[in-house]
Amino acid sequence: MPHLLSSLSVIRTRREMWTKVVAATLGIVLVTDGIDAVVNLYTQPDRLCPSFIQTTLIAAFMSLLFLGFLARANLRLFQLKERFEALAHTDLQTGLMNRGGFFAALDKAKAGGSDLTLGVLDIDHFKRINDAHGHLVGDYVIAEVGRVLQQGLGATHLVGRVGGEEFAVALNGLDPQSALGTADRLRRDLARMGGEPLPPGLKVTASIGLAHIGRGDVLDAYRRADRALYEAKHQGRNRSVNADREAGGNVFPLPIPSGS
Repeated sequence: MPHLLSSLSVIRTRREMWTKVVAATLGIVLVTDGIDAVVNLYTQPDRLCPSFIQTTLIAAFMSLLFLGFLARANLRLFQLKERFEALAHTDLQTGLMNRGGFFAALDKAKAGGSDLTLGVLDIDHFKRINDAHGHLVGDYVIAEVGRVLQQGLGATHLVGRVGGEEFAVALNGLDPQSALGTADRLRRDLARMGGEPLPPGLKVTASIGLAHIGRGDVLDAYRRADRALYEAKHQGRNRSVNADREAGGNVFPLPIPSGS
């Protein structure tokens, strides 16, 4: 019985609300009619039929009225809860998932069996952009980078903002070569950013580090991707490095130091 009541009280959609209100009303009406019939059967049998109709109408009306208001309030609370939870996992500047939201979605996708490659992206020389053009331009660059990344990746991939000028992507079902190609495509898309309100001649570039998660630990993959990002910056920025790829005879294994 407690489980049934708990199930009836959980309301997520308007359709579910009315379905449960009607079901609960029918249950109340049946119980009320049963009690009324038993009472009248022993006290006033001649009133059995009229009383049955009267009791049914009153019970149905009162139940629908009361349960309807209660269910509507419940639905509103659930919608507000979902909205607050979404806001708690959303970066307001870009509309992307924030750090907590991204890693929660990443863990969920990994648990669902997705084959993921983690990418960590950092805007090159972002401090110079802020210092030279002001924080309003810097804020616009952040928002535009978020838009370009989201637009450049399909629904099967994840993207979030995990720090100031740092973003993260989770590429689903790509081998190391394809993941690197996707990262390079995203970098080219970012390099084409321009026009108002960006100052003339401002070129936005980014460095990206990649690491395959597979069945491994997400945190370990993040560390490897972060070290691959450092390697990309060390090589001159505006480039992608995959910790799992052998390119031109150069292997980037980027092991995690012991004790880190």
